[in-house]
Amino acid sequence: MAEWVIGLTGVLLCLFEGYCIQSFFGRFAVPKLCRIRNAGWAAGAAWIVIRAFSEGLFSDTDSVSLILELLFTFCALFVFCVCWYQGDILLKIFLAVQFISLRELSFWAGYSLLYIVNEMIEVLVYKAGTSAASAEYLPAAAGILSCFGVALVGAARCALLLVSTRKIVGSYCSKGRGRMGREVIFYLLPSVAGVLVSVLVRLLLITVTDGTPVLLYEKYPALYLIIPLTAFVLLGAVVFSFRIYQDMAALQEERAEKIVLENQITQMQSSMVEMEHLYDGIRSVKHDMKNHMAVLQNLLRKKGADEDEEIRQYFEGMRQSVEQIDSRVHTGNAVSDAVVGSKFRYAAKKVKGIRLDASRFMLTDAVTIKAYDMGVILNNGLDNAIEACIRMREKQPDAKAYITIRSFKAKNMYFIEIENSFDGVALFHKDSGLPISTKKDKEVHGIGLKNIRKCAVKYGGDLDCIVKGSKFTLSVMVKS
Repeated sequence: MAEWVIGLTGVLLCLFEGYCIQSFFGRFAVPKLCRIRNAGWAAGAAWIVIRAFSEGLFSDTDSVSLILELLFTFCALFVFCVCWYQGDILLKIFLAVQFISLRELSFWAGYSLLYIVNEMIEVLVYKAGTSAASAEYLPAAAGILSCFGVALVGAARCALLLVSTRKIVGSYCSKGRGRMGREVIFYLLPSVAGVLVSVLVRLLLITVTDGTPVLLYEKYPALYLIIPLTAFVLLGAVVFSFRIYQDMAALQEERAEKIVLENQITQMQSSMVEMEHLYDGIRSVKHDMKNHMAVLQNLLRKKGADEDEEIRQYFEGMRQSVEQIDSRVHTGNAVSDAVVGSKFRYAAKKVKGIRLDASRFMLTDAVTIKAYDMGVILNNGLDNAIEACIRMREKQPDAKAYITIRSFKAKNMYFIEIENSFDGVALFHKDSGLPISTKKDKEVHGIGLKNIRKCAVKYGGDLDCIVKGSKFTLSVMVKS
């Protein structure tokens, strides 16, 4: 009976660990065959197979077999991650080491609960020795207590593993899902320490005294307290160090967003100053128009070819003066005129022969977007479009580059669309649906679209990124 309960508990533990590992891995990585239905459950199935093989290969209970079992489990899990999941090698090392560490620490933290069961059995044996009636029921009672101990340890292991994996999954910011940088070293330090402690305990678990194998716990009963405390401390270190670093990453991202917004505000202020100078020039021309008309009237009174040529030259000078102060972008709003005009001039300098069109972009009084938010949308959207055209030209020098801005109203919604050519390569975050930045410095780059989404959500809308071949369209929707 006891062996049957122990076997059933082992099977249930393996199934529960499979559930934990699939939810843990599924948060950090995407399967290569993600289109297959229920592909995320492959991690749980693989874990069950790995555990079955390790139990069969290393059935002995000596220290060497225990260490070899741990090593085999880690290697098999790592190979599965490499074969099944997308992402770099650091991510897969992190997944294998982190889960093995959580599992081992949960095991050693709960294993010491057997001490309570052993003490209960000793008390039972002592009472049975003093009573012949009690001795009759001793084997059955000891079997029940053994089953209770195995179930208690299993429940503790499951609870600790579930809580620790849920804590890590809950604190994970998936902005860089599928990728891990140098921060993985920070993540793995407490995890590696936990695995090494597990190896050390397995190595010293069984000692030989006078030629007889003795369990380390029996030789040093204080380990029933020391080992679980060590496991608890390391388990907390694994969970909280990961959470602390994620909080630091979130603060760094907020700081980067503030830097970007400050730069955009500076650009907008410069554009506003530029537009103010432009309008001053227009007002100056209007002011001088009466004087120009007076000169023209005097010239028209004269007759002769020389005078006609003089009139023609005078008109040409006026035309050049007006073209010099013409912004060439008329959207119906001074801020958007300034931003679009400034970005278009920058794009024309950076991308030779680029086609720029804002003729179908108009802002009316029905659009209640504040000037600052409109500046954030246009600045970020056009910056991304210009960078995409620059990257495309670096790869395809003869490719046609263009940026088109248009707007339209549908029912009670107002749409702003920025369409541009690009190299056709785009990866998207599974959670946010936004493109992943291709730049190395992702702490600063890749947050422009997030700022656009914040502005759109403020007005009851959202954004969408549409890719068709070499055409990328950013569609921003707000309530009008």
